[in-house]
Amino acid sequence: MTTNTFVAGHGFLYQMDPRAKIMAMLLICIWLFLPVSLEGLYLTVLLLILVGSVNTGLRHTGRTFLSILPMLIFMVLFMPFNVRGGESLITIGSFTLITKEGALQAARLGGRFIGITYACTLLFATTAMTEVMLALRWYRLPYKASLVVTLSFTYIPFIADSFTQITESHRLREGGSLEKKRSIFKRLRDLLPTLTSALVVALRSIPFLAMSLEQRGFGRSEKRSSFHSLDSYRHVFTDFVISFSIPIVLWLMFRAR
Repeated sequence: MTTNTFVAGHGFLYQMDPRAKIMAMLLICIWLFLPVSLEGLYLTVLLLILVGSVNTGLRHTGRTFLSILPMLIFMVLFMPFNVRGGESLITIGSFTLITKEGALQAARLGGRFIGITYACTLLFATTAMTEVMLALRWYRLPYKASLVVTLSFTYIPFIADSFTQITESHRLREGGSLEKKRSIFKRLRDLLPTLTSALVVALRSIPFLAMSLEQRGFGRSEKRSSFHSLDSYRHVFTDFVISFSIPIVLWLMFRAR
């Protein structure tokens, strides 16, 4: 499992202390649930996307958006139906299909979902996993918990890449020309072998995951030592000030009146 979420780059986020970046991510995620205006919410989300594009590139930003697009579409389509009260926007006869309040709530939840996704993605895309673990341990998170967090963000991309490779393998086996002729129901039915193969890959990787945990000292009683450190970051105080200042400034600018 060599898959990693880190994206090599030279943006300003790469120079920022990982401990401050974790704090900034948490504060931004909390800020997204504060009573702010809808315009301010989406301006903040656009700012996150812009920062991500500058640091990790437009390609990575586009891939992140495409990965959450199905869930986002599902949320936007079905969320308005949960709110039945308020001003009607779309009606069919005497039946109110979508209300103004339902549409606004769906838009707000969609903005929060995108914002949280990009805030977390920026942390793991601009920070090596070893530094993430060191930063979590600096916050006094137990070693076992830090190890589980970092391995999760290695194992999940590994399974996702395996699924993509299996899908492409089945597509090549069937022939690229047949792909356009298949109906959507045929594609959904053919998805079962792909999912089965991905499950087999996941099960076969369990021994490697166990060995990885063992090599990292999981389950040992001795105190864990670290070869790497965060001493190379010289502007810890400045980075923390920036991490706290950005959510405060955004709150003062976009809080609901």
